[in-house]
Amino acid sequence: MSSFQLPASTDNFLRLRTLAKDFCTRENVDSDLSCRLLVMLEELFTNTVQHGYRGTGGTVQIELERVPGYIRIQYEDTAPFFDTANAPLPDPSTTVNKGKIGGMGLLLIREMADSLTYERQGVWNRTAILMKSA
Repeated sequence: MSSFQLPASTDNFLRLRTLAKDFCTRENVDSDLSCRLLVMLEELFTNTVQHGYRGTGGTVQIELERVPGYIRIQYEDTAPFFDTANAPLPDPSTTVNKGKIGGMGLLLIREMADSLTYERQGVWNRTAILMKSA
């Protein structure tokens, strides 16, 4: 298992990638799953920094673990309430047709996860994700 805490700022984006890649290397995660894991973490982290904390700082805690048949991600922040599992999704055709950049991260996260649950515990947003591994 790999567990780490990062200040939620764009300055830590590369640090997040490095920690996730180190986990994938150590756990011998295949390249396809590794790429999907990185995209998912990048989307979660970017959303937290931009929309959750709105660039004002805060902390993100992440646990990555290989469990039988899956990679488990536990992603936590203390940003205002946001239910990643049930928040409304944007309409992809509207987003694409308007030429809007972004806005599809939550859809990507849900599409790539084999299981995604959310709970609010005290001040913490907790998102638990399972991704099937080979």
